Amino acid sequence: MNIVIAGGGTAGWLAAFIISKSQPNQHSITVVESSKIGIIGAGEGSTGLLVQVINGFYFQTGIDAETFKANTDGTNKMGIFHKNWNKDGSDYFAPLDGSISSNLINDCVFHYGLANFGKKDMHKVSPIGQAWSRGVEPKIEGLHFDGHKVGAYLKKLCLADGVTHIDSEIKSVEASEQGAITELRLTNGQDLNGDFFFDCTGFARVLMKKLDVQWVSYKKHLPVDTAMPFLVKYKENEPAPLPTTTATAMSSGWMWDIPLSTRRGCGYVFDSSYISKEEAQAEIEAKLGHEVEPIKFINFESGRSQEPWKNNCISLGLAGAFAEPLEATSIHTTIVQILTFVNEFLMKSPEATIRHENQQSYNQKITKLYDYTLDFLVLHYQGGKSGSAFWDYIATGATRTDKVTEVLERVKHKIPGVLEFEGVFGSPYGPLWNWILAGLSLITPSQAFEALALSNFGEIAKESYNDFEYDYQAYAQQFESWKQL
Repeated sequence: MNIVIAGGGTAGWLAAFIISKSQPNQHSITVVESSKIGIIGAGEGSTGLLVQVINGFYFQTGIDAETFKANTDGTNKMGIFHKNWNKDGSDYFAPLDGSISSNLINDCVFHYGLANFGKKDMHKVSPIGQAWSRGVEPKIEGLHFDGHKVGAYLKKLCLADGVTHIDSEIKSVEASEQGAITELRLTNGQDLNGDFFFDCTGFARVLMKKLDVQWVSYKKHLPVDTAMPFLVKYKENEPAPLPTTTATAMSSGWMWDIPLSTRRGCGYVFDSSYISKEEAQAEIEAKLGHEVEPIKFINFESGRSQEPWKNNCISLGLAGAFAEPLEATSIHTTIVQILTFVNEFLMKSPEATIRHENQQSYNQKITKLYDYTLDFLVLHYQGGKSGSAFWDYIATGATRTDKVTEVLERVKHKIPGVLEFEGVFGSPYGPLWNWILAGLSLITPSQAFEALALSNFGEIAKESYNDFEYDYQAYAQQFESWKQL
């Protein structure tokens, strides 16, 4: 097929990379992006799914995560360290993985960890969490990276594989009477025909607006609407950064801090109805003890496309959905969209690909992916924090989704298991919810003790953890250490 990708950046070049590598020499792929427009480039971290893709878990790539990291100023990411999200101001670490029994119906080792170590050290029951507690960096599980360099590196790989690149802006989008996009008219005078199109034009949503695809807003549940990214230089002789994203709750949202090999990428995500841009910058400067220079202020409305795939066009990246930066879900869900399309629906011909049943199945999967992700993100705000107008509003429960409300009622009596959570490929699964629930003190060590007693799994869980800890002690000796908190 003749595939046209409108917009470059991380989403556009990821689409070109995954399609060209997973179905080599099967399609003609063209990426149209304008060097005059540039990209937002705010995303500087992702989940373990990106590492799986780069390492060839789904198709041969010809590279690995170490190579990718070296070309993008990358560092390892083991999880997220949450600061000040609780009403008592306490912190917790949530690793990227689940406990060693997280694939079982009864996650008894998680119960053992919470019961015996409390939320401060509960993560020791997972492989990544065990490494974190020992202060070592294992093989790459997740990555931080320079968002601009990711697009540039993927572009280089794609061009070497025969992907065509056109540097031009889109003047207009032409469609047939049946609603299928037929061509993009470019400002360089070129008319670009295609069989299938991807809209990777960011918040502009150039192609999807032509197809009259509506935006489903998440603002009721995720009211933050402005991001203020900024960079922080490392100090001379500063200790090596910890291999984790840090998310710190602020008066009207939260601040991210992502360590790269050359600098820190930081930002404040806030609700502009409670704090002005000037006040947000002043709050950050007071927090850090020095001035910062915002790269820009990015205004957004969290939400998703009502139809991620309509006719012969799929929306990806910011054009398809954006919740907020918490948990680095944007690149993750973009990859899920592309992998789902390529592995389940993309065929050699337009006739075999663009079918009603394909679109219906794809849209059901992807809208569920984003709605389940919304639930997971909303959960992070439910720690009972107060003391500012923003957090007092959150504490009323007005932002909760139905699923979050249901879970908060259920956890008053029982720690949820994996069967509590529906899911599709790529959606946050039960063990990840439990790190957050425990970190926010919504589930407690006493409940974990009760769960072990009820199931009579206490001794089995203890033995399993002790064996795991013993084996990991020898395993960890091969890795470099880093300074603990």
